[in-house]
Amino acid sequence: MNDRVFTVAALIAEVNTLLEQGFSGVRVEGEVTNASTSGRGHFYFSLKDDSAAIDCVMWSSRARRLKFELEDGLAALASGSLTIYPQRGRFQMVVDKIEPQGVGALQLAFEQLKKRLEAEGLFATERKQSLPALPNRVGIVTSATGAALQDMLKILRRSPNLEVFIAPAMVQGEGAGAEIAAAIKRLIESNRVKLIIVARGGGSLEDLWAFNEEQVARAIAASPVPIISGVGHEVDFTIADFVADIRATTPTQAAELVVSRLEEQERRLVDARTLLLRDIDRKVALARTRLAGLAGSSGLARVPQRVQFLRARLQRALRLGPALRRVFAAAEARLENAARSLHHLPARIAAGGHRRLLVSRREQLAQLMGARIAQLRSRVTAGARALDHLGPTKVLDRGYSITRIEGSDKPLRDAARIQPGQALITRLARGEVRSLVRNATISRSVERRDPASQPSLFETVEPTGEEPGDQGAGDD
Repeated sequence: MNDRVFTVAALIAEVNTLLEQGFSGVRVEGEVTNASTSGRGHFYFSLKDDSAAIDCVMWSSRARRLKFELEDGLAALASGSLTIYPQRGRFQMVVDKIEPQGVGALQLAFEQLKKRLEAEGLFATERKQSLPALPNRVGIVTSATGAALQDMLKILRRSPNLEVFIAPAMVQGEGAGAEIAAAIKRLIESNRVKLIIVARGGGSLEDLWAFNEEQVARAIAASPVPIISGVGHEVDFTIADFVADIRATTPTQAAELVVSRLEEQERRLVDARTLLLRDIDRKVALARTRLAGLAGSSGLARVPQRVQFLRARLQRALRLGPALRRVFAAAEARLENAARSLHHLPARIAAGGHRRLLVSRREQLAQLMGARIAQLRSRVTAGARALDHLGPTKVLDRGYSITRIEGSDKPLRDAARIQPGQALITRLARGEVRSLVRNATISRSVERRDPASQPSLFETVEPTGEEPGDQGAGDD
């Protein structure tokens, strides 16, 4: 064999055959260093101890199954085969399996992901949402066949007004993390829930691993709806517990949190209703007391006297209208007389200084007449406004009516003037009513009453006492 000449490729191929036959299932322990990942997903690293190092490669088909990340300084135990990389002629180990030394692979993966997400702020208290004030529509992400779902539903049924939406998902095994994240997303996109519970029963670290996957953690962190994590037992902690807005020790406690909040709101409503009814009863009692006091006060006893006084003022106002019209007519007559006198002045007045005097006097007279006319018009306008406000039509608007015998303009005041067969015309606020008298009777109480003691709506009644400022009303 010493005389045999090898090509480089033939030599490496022969050595690889020997290595694969002699070192096909070798296990090597050491410290990971120079760890890196290629674009295709292959892991490249070295294992070293105090005096030596060996290059290692883990192909992507194996690398993607790792739960933890290879990082420098990690003490690990690698299993695989030895070979020579032909293109560089370098001795290396093709690793099929690698496990951390001193701690399990899943525990290491848990600690690594926890550290990374905590550094990103996904566990921060300030980003966590509070429990809704009225969580009456709850979504549940869990296994449809698990005991955890039945335990939660048993508690949630205590609240009759609670709506529950179930998004079933695998909670254990390959692909469970992707299903949990997708179920959370479906509930959020439905816009039908105010709160989401992510839960499953207890188990080992491997059983609960789906709730330690990064995609589940990020789905919980991105949720605009508050999420309660109720995974495992009280001693179990998952990444979902740290990211969730509220952690419940068990699925049962997660359901209790929801029902307790609803029962608290119901108690608050009952207390508010009790206080409101008590306040209403107190106000009604106070109003009744005030009403009873008013019924016995002297203020109500003076109402008839006050009505009589206002009726007298109305009569004076009715007489004010004709007086104002007479004043206005007299002023117009004086104005016309003055105008006619000016036209009959001798023509000689228009000459010389008399003409200037006439012009001056005419201007003065025009100013005086204008001021007097404006004053009279203002008084007439005020009188007309008062007449309109206090006139009979305003009385009619308040429900009174005026009845007269057909053919007469005088209001009818005494039923004794009516004869059977006569036609009556009753004027209302809107329109008139014509009626025919079949019979006329006079009540005894009316016959005994002195007509002069009961003033009519259209008579002048002098008040027993006038309020300050009422003297002289209607004197203009």
